[in-house]
Parts: sequence; C-alpha cells; structure tokens
Amino acid sequence: MNRSHHKAEKTKDAAPDQESASSKNKQRYHTKQDRILTIMRAGRSLNRFEAESLGDHCLHSTIATLRREGHLFHDTWERVPTRFRTEVRVKRYRYIGSAT
Repeated sequence: MNRSHHKAEKTKDAAPDQESASSKNKQRYHTKQDRILTIMRAGRSLNRFEAESLGDHCLHSTIATLRREGHLFHDTWERVPTRFRTEVRVKRYRYIGSAT
C-alpha cells in the first residue's frame, strides 16, 4: 500500500511541470492562425506541406481566414515532389503586410 501511495505522489509532482510547459505554448499561440501569422511575419514563406509540420493541416483555409482579417499575402504556384516520385502543384504563400 505504501508503494502505490508513493507512486501517486510522484505523478502529482510531475503533472504541474507538464501543465506549465503546455500553458506556455498556449500563451504564445492562441490559435492556428496566430502561429502561422507569427511564422510568416518573421519572413518565412510556406506551402501546404511545410505548414503540415507546423500543425496546420489546411493552409489555404488559414490563409483565407487571415485575408478576411485584413492580412495580405502573395501566392504563387510551384511544383513539389511527392513521396510517389511524381510532382504536385501547390501554392506558396508569403506575408506582405496588413491592409489596416
């Protein structure tokens, strides 16, 4: 009985550290749009496959939302290789400023 009580205490001690790290990430980016906008404002351009690794599974939708909020993007078509040794056309988006 003493051992299980001790294990429970260790679990309780570990949880606040994990919670703090999670809270820090949530404070930095409140939404997917915030995360993508921050990255793109820093000068990075993105296509849908690059955005996937940043947690955005539908970049064109995120860009549409940001455009409705008054952010301006330049987009160009490009071809990228697939894992099937073919190419696919995707848009590359660059942040160019805000309309407001």
